Amino acid sequence: MQRAPATIEEQLIVKAIADECQWDSLPKRLQSTWNSKEEWHRRVIEHCIKKRLLWNSCFARKVCKEGEYYEEMMRYLRRNLALFPYHLAEYVCRVMRVSPFKYYCDMIFEVMKNEQPYDSIPNFSAADALRLTGIGRNEFIDIMNKCRSKKIMWKLNKSIAKELLPTEPVEFVIEPWWGVCLVNFTLEEFKKLSEEETATIDKICKEEANSFILFDPEIIKGLYRRGLVYFDVPVYADDRFKVSRLEGFVSNREQLYEDPIEELLYAVFVVSSENSTVAELATTLQADISQLQAAASFACRLGWAVKLIDPASILQESNAHGSPKSILGDEEDGSHGNMGSSNLSSDGTALQPGDILWTDNSNHAADCSRVAFVVDANITSYLMMGSVSPGVSI
Repeated sequence: MQRAPATIEEQLIVKAIADECQWDSLPKRLQSTWNSKEEWHRRVIEHCIKKRLLWNSCFARKVCKEGEYYEEMMRYLRRNLALFPYHLAEYVCRVMRVSPFKYYCDMIFEVMKNEQPYDSIPNFSAADALRLTGIGRNEFIDIMNKCRSKKIMWKLNKSIAKELLPTEPVEFVIEPWWGVCLVNFTLEEFKKLSEEETATIDKICKEEANSFILFDPEIIKGLYRRGLVYFDVPVYADDRFKVSRLEGFVSNREQLYEDPIEELLYAVFVVSSENSTVAELATTLQADISQLQAAASFACRLGWAVKLIDPASILQESNAHGSPKSILGDEEDGSHGNMGSSNLSSDGTALQPGDILWTDNSNHAADCSRVAFVVDANITSYLMMGSVSPGVSI
């Protein structure tokens, strides 16, 4: 779901950034808005950060260094108590070594340090923080009460709150199809690995597939608790998923900042269907497919959406082991062998339950007009789309 720019000038800015216009090639109208080339570059970086874009695939790569871009993005996200950028984990987790757990612990500490209420944390950030840290509304209030009981010490030293925060992530559900990815180790970290952990890391490096199910879960969880691996939740254009119960959802305030992924999450909950692929849903919502994939991936992390695994391969494997005929006993074979020609279609194949056997007397019915009614329970979702997808008419 694309948020349309409010003014003509904003539309020109968005188009100029999309076209990667350098300062010298900017229209005079836009050049008059900024005093210098540096200000234009800052505007480009700001736009890309708000859209949560990858540095190597956006205009920012031509105006700043990769490290500077992601450092500025993380400052922006922390300042706004925003959702962790899982779709940027390749750099944020692997290179910067910022884990989602550490990110949310720092976020909670900042809220406590500033003595802000728990409700100041946006909905999805609070839900993800609860999943990883175990700190919800009650735990937050309990920690704040302990801090305030210190009275003068709390006023002088806010770091007391940090000492009461968890030191490692709590247990959470890891689906078998989630990917296991390595961070950039230091030499000291590598030396501290056990033989089993070293063998697991070698396997992650060598295997083309890195699904969680391929590894010893306890070893992977141990590496994760120490921040040495992170999880990738891949969602592809042809994937299908269904929205389940929103357990663990935290009803705080909505975000006051621009976040295309969070905005898409609400739309996904309303109009998603297990009969539609991610690509089809992106077309329906007029959304950028990469952002929709990131939103669906986040929903899967929190258990709010379930990825539908195609059972075709399992069925093919079952058929390879034996056909239905080989499974039947002699008695059943005999009963099927007694089927008369009246139960065969014109091409000699057996009729299935529900098939209609046409006779000569019913041939004239083929010339009659017929009307079919299709009842689709998903139509209610489309009726609600006026509020989430512009340009859709029913």
